[in-house]
Amino acid sequence: MVSLIIIPIIIVLLVTLVLGSPVFTGIGFTAAFFLIICLGYNFIGQFGTIAFNQAVSSNQLVAPMFILMAELLSKGGLAEDIYYVLNKYLKKIKGGLAISTTLACTIFAAMCGSSPATAASIGKISVTEMGKRGYQKGFAAATVAAGGTLGVMIPPSVVLVGFGILTETSIAKLLVAGLLPGIMLAALLSVSIIIRVHFNPGLVGEEKMGGRKSRISQKMDHLREITENETTTAKQDIVKIVPIAVLIVLIFGTMYTGIATPTESAGVGVVGAFLILLFRRKINWKSFKDACLGTSRVGVMIIFMMISGFCLTYVISYLGIATQISVAVANCGLNRWIIMIAVYIVWLVLGCLMDTNAMIVLTIPFVFETLVSLGFEPLWIGVVSTLCIEIGMITPPVGLNLFVLKSSTDVSMGEIIKGAVPYVVILLIGLAILSVFPQIVLILPSTM
Repeated sequence: MVSLIIIPIIIVLLVTLVLGSPVFTGIGFTAAFFLIICLGYNFIGQFGTIAFNQAVSSNQLVAPMFILMAELLSKGGLAEDIYYVLNKYLKKIKGGLAISTTLACTIFAAMCGSSPATAASIGKISVTEMGKRGYQKGFAAATVAAGGTLGVMIPPSVVLVGFGILTETSIAKLLVAGLLPGIMLAALLSVSIIIRVHFNPGLVGEEKMGGRKSRISQKMDHLREITENETTTAKQDIVKIVPIAVLIVLIFGTMYTGIATPTESAGVGVVGAFLILLFRRKINWKSFKDACLGTSRVGVMIIFMMISGFCLTYVISYLGIATQISVAVANCGLNRWIIMIAVYIVWLVLGCLMDTNAMIVLTIPFVFETLVSLGFEPLWIGVVSTLCIEIGMITPPVGLNLFVLKSSTDVSMGEIIKGAVPYVVILLIGLAILSVFPQIVLILPSTM
């Protein structure tokens, strides 16, 4: 009987999503429908218990607080400061502006934990600047899109927080586990830029400024004038970068050392971001209100998604579906890596089509127990599933970051898609490296 229920559950899920209902609504409806059909009305009260327990759980505060930090930082212009300073020191390298963009995305991702926010914040300033330097538009936009994907890997990652809540895996260890893979991916992207520019200099043109100067271009010229006074330049760079570095160290350090819980570290991040903006006089009542409203919209959506995910997990567990899948896979005789590759493909496809948190909530209840029974570490599963989402976010033709760049720049979708393909290959290489060397993911959490 249980085996016959798996297919209808998947069909109902797909139908609700195709009809255009919000993801958490589709998941919640599927869970309630099969709970009533298979278990009866007497069990419906369990959903109320699940909703209450999740609504009052301190873990549910982690994601909204990191989102608030991201909203504050994105409205405070810190992305521009990071980008300008990095570009100043890397401008002599061929393709240095693209490398600066990738590293700026890495640093900003470490502060906000959001891929679309990273792509949008860095994209607004870097694509225009690269275009005026002679860079191919598609290459410039795709560089930002690829760098923006690091926002869902480098701590604080909202996606890893959701994975931890749903699977009851240590959120602190998950966030720490994403650090080295995130740095590795940033290095791979940067090295790939150097190699591609070497063999195809046309990607960066003459790297000269041209045309009418924008506000951003004028600010870049101002920075070049400042370089004549090295002492002054160094002091200005310190003022711009040190507070950002301190905030990153505080967030990561308090979690890694165990001084604070992830919730408390998120609180430190929010207060730190607010104080940085207050010190720089880059915040006002309107921007603060907009940040709070943006956090409310996204945070409530994530909490409802987690609740609906737990409800579906309850039904699947009570019916024994996850256990049955695990036993069937264990008895099929296939190598565990063949099964893992099949799961990779599912994640990659869904990562192209839907929201990152939705993909985790939708798939993890079905595959997590099976993958753990095959000997894969929960922390490693969280990181590679997140990386698959990253790849999906820039995979043509429907990757989320591609549309974020299209909406914030004047580059055509065709150019963005063409430029994104090489970066998809680079991230797939990163996925292969993490699969062969899982220690990259596990080494830091093991020392906590």
